[in-house]
This record gives sequence, C-alpha cells and structure tokens, in this order.
Amino acid sequence: MKPLRAWSFLAPLAICVLLAGWIVLSVVNARGAGFSIFVLAVANLIVFTDAIDFALRRYMRRRHTIGAGGIHDGRYTGGISINLTAILPPDARRLVPSAPFAIIASIFNLEDRLEEFMVALGPYRHRVWLLSDGSTDNTVLRLRQAGWRCFEDGVNRRKPGALRRLLELLPKHIETVMVIDPDIRIRGLDEGSTIDLDQFVSDFQRSGAAAVCPRIMIEPDGFLARFQAFEYALACGAGRESLADFSVTSGVSFYRRSALARALDEHSLSVYAEDLENALILLSHGERIYYDGRLVVSTEGPGSLRRWFSQRVGWYHGLIKVYIERFPEVLRISRRSPFAAYNYLIYIGGMGLAIHLVKMVSAALLLLSFLGGLDLLLLDNFVPHGILGNPAYFVAAITSYLALGAIALFTCVPEAERAYTAPIVPLYVCYTITHIVPMTVGFGNFFALRLFRRRIYQDHYETAAEPSVARHRWG
Repeated sequence: MKPLRAWSFLAPLAICVLLAGWIVLSVVNARGAGFSIFVLAVANLIVFTDAIDFALRRYMRRRHTIGAGGIHDGRYTGGISINLTAILPPDARRLVPSAPFAIIASIFNLEDRLEEFMVALGPYRHRVWLLSDGSTDNTVLRLRQAGWRCFEDGVNRRKPGALRRLLELLPKHIETVMVIDPDIRIRGLDEGSTIDLDQFVSDFQRSGAAAVCPRIMIEPDGFLARFQAFEYALACGAGRESLADFSVTSGVSFYRRSALARALDEHSLSVYAEDLENALILLSHGERIYYDGRLVVSTEGPGSLRRWFSQRVGWYHGLIKVYIERFPEVLRISRRSPFAAYNYLIYIGGMGLAIHLVKMVSAALLLLSFLGGLDLLLLDNFVPHGILGNPAYFVAAITSYLALGAIALFTCVPEAERAYTAPIVPLYVCYTITHIVPMTVGFGNFFALRLFRRRIYQDHYETAAEPSVARHRWG
C-alpha cells in the first residue's frame, strides 16, 4: 500500500470549495438562459434513479434485518442482510467452534507481491490451499520453500477452472471454503471487524446458506481510492444489506463446498463476472446467499485511472455477458421474491442495461450544462447557449447528489471511515457520471466480440496475444 499524502485530502477539499463557488456564480449568471423541465428530468435521470433505488433499499434493509444487529451503542458496526438470530438455534448465540474450513485461491505470477501476500495471510497459513494457475515465475518455488501448500500442474485454467480443480484436491472432511483474491487482507477485531473469523464461519455453517459475503473495503491509498471506498461502502451498506438471502457473491466469499462445486460444474469458466455467474446459478437452484458485514476484508484499488478504467470495462463487459447468457436463471430467481425481481430484473436489467442509452444522453446533457456554466464564468460566451446548456441542470444534479451522498455517508459508511470518504462526497456525482464511459466501452466490447470477434478496448482481464487466457489482477 502506498503511503498517504497530504494532497490526497487537500485536493478533493479544494475542488469542493471551488465547485461551491462555481455553483453560486453560475446560477447568478444563468438567469437569462432557457430552461426546460423535460431536459432537467432527462439530465438528472442518473440522480433520480439512484435516489429512488437508495430509498427503496434502505427500506427493504430495515424489513429484512429487524433484530439482526449491526448497531452497537448507537453506532453502525456492519450489518447483516438477514436475521441470523431467527435462523440459528438458541445455543448458536454463544461462541461455537466452527467446523474445518479452508481458504482457497488461484494465483498467477505473484512473485513481485509475494511478501505482502504471505504477511497478510500468515496468521491463517494452516488453512490456506493454493493452486498456481499456470505461473511462469518462481511463485510456486518460493511458496513451497516458505512452507505454504501450493499445487501446480502447469495449466492455466482461469480462476473458475482453477478453483474447481482445487476443490478436487481438498480433503473430503473440509465442507466450507473461503474463496479469496491474492490481494486481500482479513481485518481483525481491532481493524474494523466486529467478529472473528472462526465465529463468522460458525454462524455461516449453522445458517444452512450456500454462501455469504463479508464487507469489502478499499485500503486508504490516495485520491481515487476515496471514491472507491465510498462506492464499496454503498455497495455493501445499501446494496447487499438490502437483498436478504438473495445477495451476490464477490471475489472474497464463503461457500458451502458442495454449493460451490455445483456452481462451478455449471459455470462457463469465464473470468468475466464469474462471481455474479456463481450467484445466479446457486440462487436459481433455490439456494440462499446472504451478506454479513461484521467481518471486514480489505483490498487495494486499481491505483491509477488507466487501471481503474480497464477494471470497469471488464466489469461491465462481464455484467451484460452473464446477464444475457444466464437470463433464464434470472427469471427463476425473480419468481422467488418481489424484491429479488426488483434487483435482478428492474435494477440490473432495466436501470443497469436497458436504459443505458438514455443514461448516455443524460451524461451528455450534464456535460453541456457544466460547460455552459463554465463559459458564463470564464470564457465570455465561447460555448453556444440555449435550453440544452443551462447551468441549472448540472447545479440541480450536483446539489441533489450531495444531499443523497450526505445521507449515505451517515447511514452506510462506518464511523471510522467517514473522515476519509467525506471530502469526495460533493464530487461523487462526477464519479458516477464518469462511469458511463467504461460502461459504454464494456457493453460495446460484448457486442463487438459477438459481431466482429474483436474488442473495442483491450481490458486487462484478457491479453491481446492470448484472448483465451485470463490474468489475475497482479498478472
């Protein structure tokens, strides 16, 4: 992890101050510009849909988690998406030793980050089982010399295939597995978690669910990481907590071994959105997946804008790919619960995919509005004005999103992380709008591959020379 710098806090703070001044001055200078309620509605579509979704998820979270915990002495400590106390037997409220479980991962050319990996997972080394997914450096040799279990058979199967092979190598008595990525750190009781790993696993094993996802946070690491930290807090505190036992697994999740084996047997073995595909397979078979934020796992963000863009292109390529290929499973899941139908049909399928073109128009209108305000202040009518360029549209979007972000800050972000994420809350609407670009490229990659067998943009999940060989984040 890179050392924190003062500018990583001062930069967003200074931008927020300048933005506040810009909003006031642009509104004063825009009184004579044309205005349209219809254009305002289209331009603020992203804000409206996010606000409605947030309010609905907070309401459903409250319904699903009454009596589930997550509040201690009035402070948010990480919620659970189901009421475990109603599911577990009475004696499960006391500390019950967990049955044997394993921490498993596929690794590829990890040598440059091997020391960090061994330090992070050192306390759990006796539980760790690794498979080299075609590594060509000294990763396997060094791990074995240090006493770690690491299998190698010289084949690059990609992550889902490697995990399926690793399950075959595990001792039969291990019925629970924790799937991890190589760059994670399991946080202890003094580092954000409010429950230890053994008790977390014990609760999961007694719940009878197929999988559970812990809370994932971004390691503090500069300006871009602040946006991702807030994004991940929203995804967990508003997203996964609202889904009861219809949640989606992530790169770090706990599985009942038999459930994971079943999912991987039916899996396409693609690295794109492989966790979403696992979740859709399991949920379509009537299994349950819940979220438990009492255990915190941290990971580093992409670090650079280029890496972030490549990551998001891969994410959205995977989203549309899995959603279309697994649409029959989506329909089966939607029939199980009204809110499951909302999440998988309306939110992902409707607001995420179907109206993407409208979101592109919305982002373009907000950009024109921003440029119109900038022109009124600095450029002396260099940009043509009119109804489409009224600065009020962008002002409405950023002020509305600021209110939404402030509410989310105090309801979804743990108290210890609020000071880190607070400076970027006024700018988060810009981060959200910027997402339209990698989303469009990711969706474009999917259709370009279908139609022309080539990509618009080569993300880091697949190399140009070896399109069938996936690379892990550190590959």
